[in-house]
Amino acid sequence: MRILLIPIMFLMLLVACNNGKVSRQVEGVDTIESEGYPQTQIDINMESNKGIEAYEDSVETDYLRLLSAFPQCKAEFEKEKAAWMEYKSSVEVVARCEDHGSSTPMFVNDVIRDAISLREYSFYPLYKHTQGIEYPFCKTKFTSAMIADAYSVFIKAVSEDEDVEDKTAYQDALRNEQQWWGKWMECREAVSQKLSNDLKKVYDDCTNLTTRTKLIQLKNQNEGHGLTSGEILDCILPDDCSDKALMEYPGFDKVWAKHCEDLDWYPTFD
Repeated sequence: MRILLIPIMFLMLLVACNNGKVSRQVEGVDTIESEGYPQTQIDINMESNKGIEAYEDSVETDYLRLLSAFPQCKAEFEKEKAAWMEYKSSVEVVARCEDHGSSTPMFVNDVIRDAISLREYSFYPLYKHTQGIEYPFCKTKFTSAMIADAYSVFIKAVSEDEDVEDKTAYQDALRNEQQWWGKWMECREAVSQKLSNDLKKVYDDCTNLTTRTKLIQLKNQNEGHGLTSGEILDCILPDDCSDKALMEYPGFDKVWAKHCEDLDWYPTFD
């Protein structure tokens, strides 16, 4: 079942990183060698922009199909969508708190993609349920307290990150995002109370799945986005990590510090 879409250009970059290829300067413009074909960073950023727009459009198309399946719920679902849009706006502010040079647009798009993926997780399994296709939800209950703890760790990590120029602005942006996340979840809870029987159960399972995915994103602290390295990718939580691994993962900053002490050490996610 399709839940998350990953841009082709991003996959190409990951392959390049894992093969040890690096960006080089040609007449002052960053380029990436992929399959022997150099592309400027500007080209890659443009492809990244197109990819994020296409992804959001595809999610919206599925949402409209959901509304067609549940026209009686349209008003409530539209309120929930509005709450998510406010959350997404706060994520965009957070995304722009880091400077990744000429590849910054890629990084920003990847962080925004995370926000869009949360919306997809929040309703796509419900839409598939209408077609008789059941999503294998996890049984672990992910709570608002877990999210709050992960935000606290992320905010503290920012204060200790030497690469962040304006730590206060970044931390304030994260706190604002946390507030809008909470308001989105409150809205979903209000919608849930107006649903009944099987529909309510699947909707609540979607909320739990969304919370789980958000917890992964928070603990990864927006690492692994944009132009990144194989080392970092091996240290972040993958989407398919076990619930146990997710619960025990202390945060990227702590995992990375341990890896830097012993470059042969990497976390496991079973």
